[in-house]
Amino acid sequence: MPSTPSFATHLAGLGPVQLGAVLRARPDVLVEPLPRGFEQLAQRLTDARSLSRALTELDRDSLQVGVALALLPGPVTVDDLATLLDVPRDAVRAVVDGLFARGLAWPAPAAAAGTEGGGSTTGEPVIRLLSPLHHHWSEPFTEIETATRLASAALVEDVRTAVRALGEDPTGLRKPELVTLFARLLADPVRVAALVAELPAPARELLTDLWTGVDEDLPFVVVLAEREQRAGAAAMRALVRAGLMLPVRGLAELPREVAVAAWITEHRRTLTGPPAVPRPVVDPAGVRSSAQAAAQDAVRSVTALLDEAAAVPIPALKRGGIGGRERLRLAKRLSLPPADLPVWIDLTATAGLLIHDDAGYVPGPEFTAWREAPPSRQWAPLALAWYVQEHAPSGRELDDERDIAPPLPIESDAGLLRGSLLRAADGGRSVRLTAENIDWFFPLDGYPDALRTAVMAATIREAELLGVVTVDVLSELGETLLTSTADLADLAGPAGTFPSYRALTTAITLAATALGDRCAELLPESRPSLILQSDLTAVVSGPPTAAMAQVLRATAEPESRGAAGTWRFTPASVRAALDAGWTADELLDELRAMADHTLPQALDYLVTDVARRHGHVRVRGLRSAILGDEPTTTELLHTRVLAKLSLARLAPTVLSSPEDPDTVLVELRRAGFYPVAEDATGAVIVPSADRRSSGPATRRQKAGPPPGRQSSTASPGHSSSAASSNGSRGRRTDPPGTSPARAGGGRPRAADSAPRRVTPEELVTRLLTDADEGVPPPSPLVRELAGLNDRLNDGELTLLAEAVTSRGDVVITYRDKNGKRTVRRITINAMFGRWLDAWCHLRNDDREFAIANIQSISPAG
Repeated sequence: MPSTPSFATHLAGLGPVQLGAVLRARPDVLVEPLPRGFEQLAQRLTDARSLSRALTELDRDSLQVGVALALLPGPVTVDDLATLLDVPRDAVRAVVDGLFARGLAWPAPAAAAGTEGGGSTTGEPVIRLLSPLHHHWSEPFTEIETATRLASAALVEDVRTAVRALGEDPTGLRKPELVTLFARLLADPVRVAALVAELPAPARELLTDLWTGVDEDLPFVVVLAEREQRAGAAAMRALVRAGLMLPVRGLAELPREVAVAAWITEHRRTLTGPPAVPRPVVDPAGVRSSAQAAAQDAVRSVTALLDEAAAVPIPALKRGGIGGRERLRLAKRLSLPPADLPVWIDLTATAGLLIHDDAGYVPGPEFTAWREAPPSRQWAPLALAWYVQEHAPSGRELDDERDIAPPLPIESDAGLLRGSLLRAADGGRSVRLTAENIDWFFPLDGYPDALRTAVMAATIREAELLGVVTVDVLSELGETLLTSTADLADLAGPAGTFPSYRALTTAITLAATALGDRCAELLPESRPSLILQSDLTAVVSGPPTAAMAQVLRATAEPESRGAAGTWRFTPASVRAALDAGWTADELLDELRAMADHTLPQALDYLVTDVARRHGHVRVRGLRSAILGDEPTTTELLHTRVLAKLSLARLAPTVLSSPEDPDTVLVELRRAGFYPVAEDATGAVIVPSADRRSSGPATRRQKAGPPPGRQSSTASPGHSSSAASSNGSRGRRTDPPGTSPARAGGGRPRAADSAPRRVTPEELVTRLLTDADEGVPPPSPLVRELAGLNDRLNDGELTLLAEAVTSRGDVVITYRDKNGKRTVRRITINAMFGRWLDAWCHLRNDDREFAIANIQSISPAG
């Protein structure tokens, strides 16, 4: 009997407060298209993707109670669970209420439930699990044969012996009667659990190995062989003598009822409640100050990375990502710890601040606004991007023993562990002690102990870098972040499979505005100060402005970064600024305008002297011609280190070289001269590498992108093909850091904006209002789709119809002509006959899908 109608009736009977609590615990149903009526709401809540997300928030007690509900036969009440698990009734009641509040189970009247197995004799409501959960948790045990099936296949004397061992007299009974009696004796889980508890320790260990072996898909023969090598055959013979295993065709077999009883025995008295994690005594002012310092340092580090990418694109590997050597170079140049750099690369790419185009990794279209934003709005998208990351950026796991370079995505459960850790540590609990007990708060992570410990250490380190955690507690910034992530919940984790990259970055940008405003008091804006010193250094306290960073990068070399960054002016750095097209007057004017004090005379002399010498030697491409006054050309001819250029005098003021102009320029500069390049007409060539349209606005930059290179904000309809992640296990087809112009291979997509959401209160109002009027009749398109696919429920058909009408996105489970099933996100272009023409995000190409072969549909989120 399907569970959805009964569950829908239960939902319809909830009050506004209770229904709102369920919707708040399951925020994925708040995304449009919204459920129309309680039938569709029940269908959405029982959807596999929605349940997958809900299970990530189950603690160990809730998981054990849920599995027990799935394994026990017939209707189950709170008293039944308390008796079987040997725990106080109030403890079970609290856990069951939690399952009700999450919409994973519901109370059914005892009389109604009695139709499926006798009902509750006390009149207490029966606990009903959602059908998919019941099937999922009981599935491993359904692979074990029941007592009836095993006894029917066994020899009559073996069944008779088992019945006698279970305490009944089998004298005079024929085999059908023996089979019925054997099954009845094992049908009472309390009685069988008591028998299991009386077994010798080796026999109990063997039972545990057998039912856990089934959960791991190991045949009994393999498990028995391993156990016999460790403990001999005595344990198995003890189980057979006790009537708990039955010889069938020469092999001892375990009845399903005994496996369930063994599970119950193993989990008796194991409902512990949440671990008692202490709350450290901390100074709130100290916590706030430390968090502010960490957050400001994070913004400074990211600013330095993006400013560097704006000036010179960061080279990308052929398969995507930034390689190890390039990361080491960047870390040295930016004065950042090499271990922390992958964190900033991943977060900027996820937030859309760093993208991959034909030249490499460059700032994305969001960068310009971000660069001018106050500190709180600069920090917010980084924190949100970290929260939704699927992996731990500072602890990237290996994929097939090959390092996946950031910012390529990695399929990982580290993000789920991160969310569990932050939720569990809320309220002032010790973060590190919470991490030590994370297996209670999130028992489904699947990590071995050593790797889980490593992931937790990486997560805490990242949280400290961002100021989310400080002195072993969540800071005010961390608490604010935790309360601001509800709108992103459906874009991360299991429910966020195959999200559009642009939808994710758009959602982060929107959520960051609200989060930044809430953190404005915690991260106040401060004016950076620039102090120019007579030793030709510049000290910048606070994050430099975009204009300040542009001038310093053009004229000086970074020596250190941090709360106060240090830059040094050298003849080479000033010469590089003049090479880029600045003049001495422009540089001096900019520095005077930005500095807090007067310009040191030493710096004035340096710029003036370099400008006086700059351009005395000019290089013209013949291959190559060197022009200068006669004394200078004579000096060049007689400079020994320039002999490799094979200089020859063409005229008193003209020399030639067989080397190309770039080589001549390098060698002349290395010899201490200050040449400039000229074109064939004698005009000075100003390099364009430092004049990128995606970076900070420069003083003399021309409008538009450099010739021959597409702007990073070009229309998707005129872009090149998408870059492949080549080996990444990430589930997104557009990796973080992919340029919007490249994502999707040149086809416009309908879901590049964040999905529209409503609040739980708004959906409750709509549901309660529509409840009296009834669900609107299905549209003609819904009826047509229902005629083409009788497998989809009403909610799924409505989702598909709305996607066809709006040319929107949905996630489908699809079975092809060979019977292979895949989960795909598709953007529907049109429907013709019994086919859908759509853009497949899994294959990154156009595909046609038979409507009849669609197995399930869920929102794209």
